[in-house]
Amino acid sequence: MIEKRNQATFILPNNLKGRSIHEKVIPTVCNLKNMLDKLVSLDGDISSFKGWEKRSYKAYKIDLIKDKILSAPKDNWKDIIRGHILDHNPRDFGASCIDIYLVGYVSETYGIGKEKLFEYIKQNNISTKQNSANAIWQVGKGDGVYLGILNDNGTIKDWEFVRKWIKE
Repeated sequence: MIEKRNQATFILPNNLKGRSIHEKVIPTVCNLKNMLDKLVSLDGDISSFKGWEKRSYKAYKIDLIKDKILSAPKDNWKDIIRGHILDHNPRDFGASCIDIYLVGYVSETYGIGKEKLFEYIKQNNISTKQNSANAIWQVGKGDGVYLGILNDNGTIKDWEFVRKWIKE
């Protein structure tokens, strides 16, 4: 466990309730916002999704909240997804969702920015491929910013959400 730089009394674990942030964290590049837009435009029929959109859909377990998303105004989607993430065990989610935490964790404990994330990924044997590291950064940061969990530089914006997410 490592202390958060700006809040010395708070410790970020290198796992989410037992789910490693070093394993099965390389996503297909598809951002959550675009996937949700397409889901609604297709009235929930994912049979027309591209492979990467299906992986994002599955990573977030959207099937469990699809009806809520389809019947809610677009402005409510973020809150629905955030609540959904907190209501389920991190082990149930795929790479796209877990990458939000990984990006925030690295930014707060190892160093800020894309290059620092790439170093961390290599040093921790997550991947040696630049494309994989880029996918983690792009999806984790992008989805995290969209959901209001991360700042544009990858640092944690919503500490209260993160505290709830990691609480046993």
